[in-house]
Amino acid sequence: MLNLFASLVPLLVFFLLWDMLSRGKEDWRPAFLSAAVAWGVLLTLITELLSLFRAIAFWPLLGAWCFSLVMVFLAWRKSVLGKPLATNFALGSRFELFLLMGSLFIAGTVGLIALVAPPNTWDAMTYHLGRVVHWMQNKSVAHYPTHILRQLYMPPWSEFAILHFQILSGADRLANGIQWFSMLGSAIGASCLAGRLGADRRGQIFSAVVSMTIPMGILQGSSTQNDYVTAFWLTCFVYSLFVMRERSDARSALACGASLGLAMLTKATAYIYAFPFLLGASWLLLRAFGGRGFLLLSITAFVALTINLGHFLRNTDLFSNPLGLMQEDRVGHYTIQYRVSNEVLSIPVLLSNLVRNAAIHLSTPSTPINLFFERGVISLHGVLGISPHDPRTTLPLGARFEITDTWFNEDSTGNLLHFALLTASIFVLAWKRGQSREVRLYNLGLIAAFLVFSLSLKWQPFHSRLQLPWFVLGSPVIGVVLGGERRKWAANAILGLLLVGALPWVFFNKARPLAAPQNIFNTPREVQYFRARHSPYSRAVQLLPDPDCKQIGLYLDLDSGEYPFWVLLYQRLGRDVRIEAVNVENISARKYADWPAFTPCAVLAINPLAADDFQVNGRAYAVYQRTKFVTILTPR
Repeated sequence: MLNLFASLVPLLVFFLLWDMLSRGKEDWRPAFLSAAVAWGVLLTLITELLSLFRAIAFWPLLGAWCFSLVMVFLAWRKSVLGKPLATNFALGSRFELFLLMGSLFIAGTVGLIALVAPPNTWDAMTYHLGRVVHWMQNKSVAHYPTHILRQLYMPPWSEFAILHFQILSGADRLANGIQWFSMLGSAIGASCLAGRLGADRRGQIFSAVVSMTIPMGILQGSSTQNDYVTAFWLTCFVYSLFVMRERSDARSALACGASLGLAMLTKATAYIYAFPFLLGASWLLLRAFGGRGFLLLSITAFVALTINLGHFLRNTDLFSNPLGLMQEDRVGHYTIQYRVSNEVLSIPVLLSNLVRNAAIHLSTPSTPINLFFERGVISLHGVLGISPHDPRTTLPLGARFEITDTWFNEDSTGNLLHFALLTASIFVLAWKRGQSREVRLYNLGLIAAFLVFSLSLKWQPFHSRLQLPWFVLGSPVIGVVLGGERRKWAANAILGLLLVGALPWVFFNKARPLAAPQNIFNTPREVQYFRARHSPYSRAVQLLPDPDCKQIGLYLDLDSGEYPFWVLLYQRLGRDVRIEAVNVENISARKYADWPAFTPCAVLAINPLAADDFQVNGRAYAVYQRTKFVTILTPR
């Protein structure tokens, strides 16, 4: 009961903030976005302050949130007196009601999956949740020795939120909820943006439905990835740009900087998507307000950088770069060199990446159709005089461009209908006369964001996942075009198709299926952690010779699923077990000096890394047992 109460306290803080900010307003949606941003900043502040004292633990966290709850409650009680609740709850037409109910069904079902299924995205197993359990053990978000450097330098906000709920609830049941909440928030934000672009209620509802039915979004909405969280903060940021342009006051600049800072602290792709919109807004502000506009932009930049200060300092201390690694080199136990940015910049490279990034969304369940599209893209590259597999513009190393059946895969599924609609809507707004300056600039921002994305990053078969924020930000454009369509039956048919067509992604998520012989309800939770990759560690953990051994070393490679080791070791040995990476060879080995000395009584090594002459801190270890995936080593 204590854990249940503790996990509810942060949610109560959010709902009080939302109610306080929406009182007396006709629209509750902007208040939802503002409350989320304020809550996100508060969570960041609590995390960074407690981390300084290595005090990230149950009671300090609960105390910080209870104190926040009291402060917010006092402010709420003072501000809501005499103010009515937000009033825009009027129902529209039957079709609009159908769209809203359908969207709520999708959201509710995805929420159920998020609650029932354990986190099992492979990135979560390697670094999203791998870093969370290290922070829990260290009681700090300071950098530590690890074989998986992504646990250190990647932006951490989404994991900050998971950290809080995992400590307060005592389990990872709520870990998927951060993305699910962001899915809801993104739909609400998309409808707000549509309103700013001139859409009526119908167009705003359309925008929310378009956002809610993105296939990649549906799959990610029940995961511990962070692309939806990034999309939500970017939606808040772009909306706040509209508000700052209208009000031109310090409060709106603070909100703008806070939402931008949270996006930057969540994922590096936020820099790419935010840049064109910030550039357009800066031009408008400077043109309209001159020096005052410069001051507002300065406040925005200062707040955004301040929110990221802790992470920037930790990265600068270890990597001599606030963003961390630009290129990974000598990582783990073998040499690998790669960079995520394009190594060559040219018009053919830009066109190549544009075509390949678009082709991701042409995937179908039909192999002949996929081959037809694939051959077309390859032929076009022949005209461009560039290889579609060029390692200077392609990741991972050795990858070849191809279009395969990626439906229901949360790492690579395409958004065929949404891509077609968004592309068509962008062209309609670009060529249609009489558009407002805001609509034209927003449309240009979307186009520029896709161009910058394609010019900056090497193509990957997983780019559909990274493009999720672009589709969320594009949803208002689709809503504006379809909401203003004179042939309402055509627009209604398209929206109905999107809603019904989204259902397969709801039920047949490969990582967390509802409708499958082995689904989230009849498959043991322990097994579901490994659904993304078939490398279970449970046998190795059960074979540990001494149940009283509380010092476990992990010897991993850079793509090992570390988090399941922690779950299984907690079950086998209890929560007082200490787990550390041993014999780290990369740059994070410098951090051994910052933490207490560690000599394990057993080491779990991913095959085939373990050698017969294995040593840790001068102590020799011998192979005790080998399993298919893991070798157990014990002191000689």
